[in-house]
Amino acid sequence: MGKKGKLFQWKLIPYDLSHFVGSLTAIAFRMKRLHVSGERYRGRIRGGAIFAMNHVGFSDPFVVSVCFWYRRVFYLAAEAVMQGKLRSLLLRGTGCIKIDRNISDLEAVKKCIGILKEGRTLAVFPQGGLTGEGETVQIKSGAILMALQAGVPIIPMYSPRREHWYQRKVVVIGDAIDCGEFVTKKIPSMKNIEAASQALQQAMQRCREVCERRKKHDDTTAAAPGL
Repeated sequence: MGKKGKLFQWKLIPYDLSHFVGSLTAIAFRMKRLHVSGERYRGRIRGGAIFAMNHVGFSDPFVVSVCFWYRRVFYLAAEAVMQGKLRSLLLRGTGCIKIDRNISDLEAVKKCIGILKEGRTLAVFPQGGLTGEGETVQIKSGAILMALQAGVPIIPMYSPRREHWYQRKVVVIGDAIDCGEFVTKKIPSMKNIEAASQALQQAMQRCREVCERRKKHDDTTAAAPGL
């Protein structure tokens, strides 16, 4: 049985324990998953995939993990976040892969591609760092390149920052993007990569628009007299 078929692996015990403990606190999020159509999200992700979501807070990796609770999700984490031996050990144990954003970190990229080829999932924040609510930032092409190398789809997502801690956490999930559809030759050109990146950005924007329409509707309903 291949690695992706194993439910139990010794080296993933720290990850599975942290995932279990984290799931117990998921009630604080009261997660509401929506499809980009506006309906409740009922999809199931099988095999290798990249989850691409906007980045508005340090809890975002946990949000992705709770959203896809039935999968082991690995994460790309900036080198600055994993400084210190103890912190690095803990984060590595919970599925984080350190990447140096200041250089072409080929070692981290190869590790991510290997994970994806094993049929696992990887969460990335393609905007490259924390962004303000509603801020539009050009996404980076790293997720596209990894998806092409591993032959896996990218799942676009968007989750707005909660205005109050007691509000439900909303996550909008789009349809899978096959980056291979944008490749016209055996070796992807910059034009192909840019086209796939633009498609991902537009897909994440559509997810964002669902959140904005929902918020506008809720605000209008709350302000309406007699409701």
